[in-house]
Amino acid sequence: MDSTSLTPRSDPDQSAAPRIIVVLETGVSLAVHSACADLAAGLADRTRMPVTLASIPACCLDALRPTLGRARESRIRDYAPAPPPAPMSSAPFLLRADGRPDWGAMWGSFCELALYGGPPHRGPDNPLRAPLTFGASAVTNETMVDEMRRGIWETTGLYAEPTGDGWLAVTCESRAMAAWLCATIILENVEARVEEDRLLVPAGPDYRLEDEVKSIITVLAKTNHYWQAHITGEDRAAGDGVG
Repeated sequence: MDSTSLTPRSDPDQSAAPRIIVVLETGVSLAVHSACADLAAGLADRTRMPVTLASIPACCLDALRPTLGRARESRIRDYAPAPPPAPMSSAPFLLRADGRPDWGAMWGSFCELALYGGPPHRGPDNPLRAPLTFGASAVTNETMVDEMRRGIWETTGLYAEPTGDGWLAVTCESRAMAAWLCATIILENVEARVEEDRLLVPAGPDYRLEDEVKSIITVLAKTNHYWQAHITGEDRAAGDGVG
């Protein structure tokens, strides 16, 4: 739609014609102003009516608001931003006959990654972070580390080893894979780092099997599944079609 100013028509009944006016403060960011311009253009196209986008100072907007509801026919409705996606629900905890977690059978499918608009694995109010300090007083629970290593292997086929300073290093197929998994896991509200072709995830001293340990294995399984099925899978399909 052409965003140039609309030339008033000489029609004497024009003032009585329905109009759409979008008003915003001049102090909003350029991104917000651009979003409002897109909204105005979309409204004009959808309603087939002219739409006016006005930017006015906050003082003028405050003075204007009381007049909006003065007439009996006036209706005003405020809209708040949609809440962020809720954390994904936890998969049922499956155990083997020997009482140990059956990591390989715990997930039959995965929800969409937070990278693509899905719910993050952990909520923003409950992120999984690495220990702030890791000294002699912070001894990693070797049983929990062993479970993390076993779970990562059973769900991804990737080898993991403790670094000795509160992190678990997962060897990836390439630097690109390690970097992509790292960035994607961070969006799941789980801390991660990358060193060349190794992905580092936290392995704190107080991690619990059904909480932090399961979270580490879940985000590794989820992001690796997407990497194998969609990222490298699409590359292989494109390569097969060459020539």
